Amino acid sequence: MIKRIELKCYFLLLIVFAPFALCAQNIEKPNVKGKTSFAIVTDSKTLQECSKEIAEYKQTIESEGLPSFVISSDWQTPEQVKQILIKLSKENNLEGAVFIGDVPIAMLMKAQFLTSAYKMDERKNPLEVVAVPSDRFYDDFDLKFNKIADSTKGLMHFYELAPDSNPYIECDIYTGRIVAQKSNGCPYNQIRKYLEKAVAAHKDKNQFNQFISYTGHGSYSNSITAWRAEQQIVNEQFGDLFKTPRIDDASARYIRYSMQDYMKPFVIKELRRPDADFMVFHEHGDFHRMYLSGYPEERNPKEYLSVTMRSFARRDRDIEKTRQRAEKYGLDSAWYVNYNSPELVAADSLYDLQTGIILEEVNDIAPNARMVVFDACYNADFRNPDFIAGKFIMAPGKCIVGFGNSVNVLQDKSAFDLLGLLKDGVRVGLWAQHINILESHIIGDPTFHFEPYPNSENLNEIFSIKDNSYWFGRLDDPNPEIQNVALIKLFVGNYKDISEILLNKVKHSSYAIVRYNSLYLLEKLNDKNYWEALKLSTKDSFEYIRRIAVTRMGSIGAEEFLPYLIDTYINDIHSARIIFNAGSSLLCFDTDKAVKAIEDYFANKNYFNASKDKDRLLKLVKDNPGKESVTSIVDSGKSSRHRVSYIQFLRNRQYHQNLEEVLKVMENPAEDELIRTMIAEAVAWWRLSYKRDKILESCRKLLTETQTPQQMRPALESAITRLTSNK
Repeated sequence: MIKRIELKCYFLLLIVFAPFALCAQNIEKPNVKGKTSFAIVTDSKTLQECSKEIAEYKQTIESEGLPSFVISSDWQTPEQVKQILIKLSKENNLEGAVFIGDVPIAMLMKAQFLTSAYKMDERKNPLEVVAVPSDRFYDDFDLKFNKIADSTKGLMHFYELAPDSNPYIECDIYTGRIVAQKSNGCPYNQIRKYLEKAVAAHKDKNQFNQFISYTGHGSYSNSITAWRAEQQIVNEQFGDLFKTPRIDDASARYIRYSMQDYMKPFVIKELRRPDADFMVFHEHGDFHRMYLSGYPEERNPKEYLSVTMRSFARRDRDIEKTRQRAEKYGLDSAWYVNYNSPELVAADSLYDLQTGIILEEVNDIAPNARMVVFDACYNADFRNPDFIAGKFIMAPGKCIVGFGNSVNVLQDKSAFDLLGLLKDGVRVGLWAQHINILESHIIGDPTFHFEPYPNSENLNEIFSIKDNSYWFGRLDDPNPEIQNVALIKLFVGNYKDISEILLNKVKHSSYAIVRYNSLYLLEKLNDKNYWEALKLSTKDSFEYIRRIAVTRMGSIGAEEFLPYLIDTYINDIHSARIIFNAGSSLLCFDTDKAVKAIEDYFANKNYFNASKDKDRLLKLVKDNPGKESVTSIVDSGKSSRHRVSYIQFLRNRQYHQNLEEVLKVMENPAEDELIRTMIAEAVAWWRLSYKRDKILESCRKLLTETQTPQQMRPALESAITRLTSNK
């Protein structure tokens, strides 16, 4: 009788866990009850080696009221992990998960539009280079993917976003990764030490009161206006916290690359501060490096140019080509004498090392900032055995969590969304869940949080509320970040009047962070209220809102935006990044219409230098490279490689004035299939375009035609899905 029961149970398990028949899981249930739950996902070997520390981590999280599962297996595919997370979400109201050790990495293709800036050619580069490492595979249950056959490489598994998948990110849970670093030695020793550090941080009850921001060379065009605006936002997000009379009580420090020739020693000093709570880096980066500052070329231009030219020569292995380039800058032959000698290579390396932090230095730095945001490219690229964000949390010191990007990231992207929630004790995962893009990731413990201030509301408990009436009642909360959460929840909950509510906030909110969040959500709706909000936003007091407004006007291309772009270009002249974006947007309009709008604008302007401003604008729009780009695309006599480069550029620059010419190439059955397919892929990025309906008409027409190549159809289907989305 006992044998029969065991056999019956065995077959029942095979039915329930059919996808995992070759991969048995061990699931330890929570010891407490709560409104939500959490999953600690690890591999069998890591659980075996770190069982004591994982148990203590679980116990610590549960002591804070968050029931936690521990799930381990010898994982074979990401699907095995995802199915368990979905099941726990349905049955136990899962709020998030952490992946510890060897948990599969989903590498995503055909999803670059879900990133902020990533646009690498997926056809020319190896899968492991071009795919986006992203845990959105796990935490957004509505994204659909198709497995790329025979493509697994180590922990990396490769997928394509399905053409009919949701074309937007709306995470159901949050996730984080605790990843050992190869150069740090035994991975299990690292994980044990990290978990001990995380448990200590939970018990430390540390309040958020020390904020540090560093802005590196090249960030948002080195604009002082943009840099200064961050201070405006932080004061809104954190209320009176940083208005104390003594900086020992609470302080917000804003550091910029230009304050010294080399800021690296000062940055390290800040990272090592024992009281540092939060540090954000606005900088350029790679998986192995943080680029803090450039060479101080104005102090010693000859030395700067010599080092730069030697680095070019070594990189390109072409001394003659570099020599000719150097002559244009007035350098004599001294710069390349013995340029490749070990002594000079070492000297140049030391010179270069002053401008950034590299992987090999992080352990010695031993960062103490409990949370670090890497507003940079690739610093959280966890496909690599070592990467900056992973080094930070695994190094000695008190750093518990990093938030960074696995691929390159747009400079015109917000890095401050909902930050004020951290002061109020919100778990890092709950904070990140509502602001994730495809490349953003928590590296470290996603349940980490700062100790809330006395008499503050337990915000972690309200995030799971889905009642629209509750969130409507919090739209005018004294805390502007709660207002922002309310707007997000109402938007996700498809509240019927959300568009009018968002426009009203853009018009009347006294908080820049609420106005920006409202503009961001309106962009997803892309309705008439959004256009009105953009016009209002060109005069907003917050630099970032003005910057985004002029950028999106170019993406839309409606003629009624021309006077606003021209006025911004003339009157916001000291905001370098805004001027750059406004000028780029003006190129997205018909040249004749842009010229007329400029003539009309200056018809009654007689201020000093008005004629020079007018000539400057006219030259900008008349020299528009858009016509040349389109000429190259439509010329079938050009090489495919030449045409492809211009087609790819259409994803960045929507030349609305030339759309019809481009669509004719896409519709032409005599054209090369690759060219037609790539155009379909490019115009799918034109979701905001006022000519969106023409693109949809063309795509739908091609799908009905039997002669349309099979190669094109997924691209056309994906374009229709993306262009018809209102989120």
